[in-house]
Amino acid sequence: MRCVVVNGARLKAGALCAHCGNKIGDSYIRDIGSRMIYCDFRCYGIAAEKPVLACGYRVPALNAGVRSS
Repeated sequence: MRCVVVNGARLKAGALCAHCGNKIGDSYIRDIGSRMIYCDFRCYGIAAEKPVLACGYRVPALNAGVRSS
């Protein structure tokens, strides 16, 4: 299990927890390998224990789809 705890940062989009589907607040857990986000350690721990293929919400890059002229 490798993760990063993010405190005091808001995601731009209305992001949801990859495990329970709750809205992500000012602090969250991001899995380093999959870049999936979880609302807390409980959801991250449960998801990390289950060897399932998950198609979760990914935060788009800051400048995704923006073309410079």
